[in-house]
Amino acid sequence: MVLRKRLVSPLVVVAGLALAACADEAVTRSMGPQQVALDMSAAKGEVEAPIGPAAAELSVMIDELNASLDASGADFRVLKAEYSTSAAGNEAGGTVLGKDVGNKQLADDFVPFDPRRTWSGVSTGSIDNITYAIDQSFDAVPLGGGLTAAQTDAAITRAMNTWEAQTCSALNLTRNFTGNLNIGFLVGLSGPVADVQHAGFRQVNFAPGILGVTFTFVFVQVIPGTPPVQVPTDIDNNGKADVAFREIFYDPSWIWADNGNAASGIDVESVAVHEAGHGLSQAHFGKIWLKNDGSLKASPKAVMNALYAGPYRVLAGTDNGGHCSNWGNWPNN
Repeated sequence: MVLRKRLVSPLVVVAGLALAACADEAVTRSMGPQQVALDMSAAKGEVEAPIGPAAAELSVMIDELNASLDASGADFRVLKAEYSTSAAGNEAGGTVLGKDVGNKQLADDFVPFDPRRTWSGVSTGSIDNITYAIDQSFDAVPLGGGLTAAQTDAAITRAMNTWEAQTCSALNLTRNFTGNLNIGFLVGLSGPVADVQHAGFRQVNFAPGILGVTFTFVFVQVIPGTPPVQVPTDIDNNGKADVAFREIFYDPSWIWADNGNAASGIDVESVAVHEAGHGLSQAHFGKIWLKNDGSLKASPKAVMNALYAGPYRVLAGTDNGGHCSNWGNWPNN
């Protein structure tokens, strides 16, 4: 079992606003399928794993950031945060939706040749790759030590290549090299600089149990009224909100490793493959159960399980199927 080590203050700052974890009952938006409920196999002493303080904290972060974006006149908002957790905890990963961003039933995806995504260089209309960037500043080095920026960069790059290697699509993942730029739009730093932004290990110390979080930003338009309503745009009329970019953060208070050995720490590549899946429009898959011995398990096994139970870098059939469904016709979808 990998032990969590609290290395920095639990107080975080998002867009200049100090946030603290709030109580479970303050969460009023959808958390996805992992609701607390008895399993049909209750005789085995298993119940679905609970949603707890992590979701509450993310809810506050989304609301505060969207208020800041609204005040600044930005044309995008945070639609949701998808987070993964450790099997060593007692809270299942899930999805937190922004309450102030239109219809919560909308799915979301990138629009091919969307000229608003200027950070991807698609405004010329000549190509339409999905771009990514990896923080190579001081934030690329986990606070727990043991890994260099070059090692975390290589692990995250391998994770991106895992998705690009799927032969069912012509998707090209192109890296935007940013040098030592400190990536992190969510926390008031530079950005957006790419469609999928890996913002490193030091920016946000999330609630206990969280390993990584992917925030989805979507383009919005304001419908006049009292009060005005923010509605995600759908310029290609496919019934999905138009994604502006996604930003990924890795929690700093774990011991991270890249050797695939569970005893060494949390495997960067495994978590990066999962979060990159969110970055490429995949949702969580499978159910997470709280066993009668207090531990958690996910079933069926897949990269896109919301629970990390050890190194797992190879896409399962369900992972590949979801990817092919999303990207099989790109950019003609």
